[in-house]
Amino acid sequence: MCFQSATTHTIDVISHSKKHYAELKNLKSDFNIEQIGRFQFYSGIIVGIGYSIILTFLFKMLSKANNITIALNDGNWNNLLNSNLDFYYTLFFGLLSVSLGFCFTTYLWISKPNSKKRNETRKLRFAQTNSIFIFGVIMLVLTRFFSIYMGYNYDGFYLNLKEYFGFSVFLLPLFIFLYCWTLISKIYKSKKAILISLMIFGILGLILSRIRT
Repeated sequence: MCFQSATTHTIDVISHSKKHYAELKNLKSDFNIEQIGRFQFYSGIIVGIGYSIILTFLFKMLSKANNITIALNDGNWNNLLNSNLDFYYTLFFGLLSVSLGFCFTTYLWISKPNSKKRNETRKLRFAQTNSIFIFGVIMLVLTRFFSIYMGYNYDGFYLNLKEYFGFSVFLLPLFIFLYCWTLISKIYKSKKAILISLMIFGILGLILSRIRT
């Protein structure tokens, strides 16, 4: 009898937890322009695209700077003048720039005044902080990586991302992009928006990969 009573109580607790979770889920608003605010929504997109373009130029110029260290080491400046980045690198830089630019889009989308609900206000501040924090951490890591990468190439130990890491490096921009959407999903119901934005993410990455420096 005791075992049966405990089992029944456990089932009731699980059922109540599922019901409570469903109620909390229904409390979320749908992700749309009205909820975000027209100015914040469109300005977030413009700022995100702007940062994406700037970062694409930055990454490609840093890659060109790496070729300078190789030219100084080899004494062959013709390769530097005629060098073009492989599509593998341009696509990676394009996708990475879009994902980092989306950090600022996320920040603007959720930078609305305090909500009437204390829990939602806390989530908004948490998402704002983490969207900028992930941008800062990734840029810090990339800066350190570029310095190490250029140092190795100058010393004659040529590192090839494509050879050593393959397509696994593309998981980095995908992670950043989905992480930002995770922050948004804590506040809004955004499954459809995520699927649509993933296609836009890929298209923008391809467009930015065609930018020449």
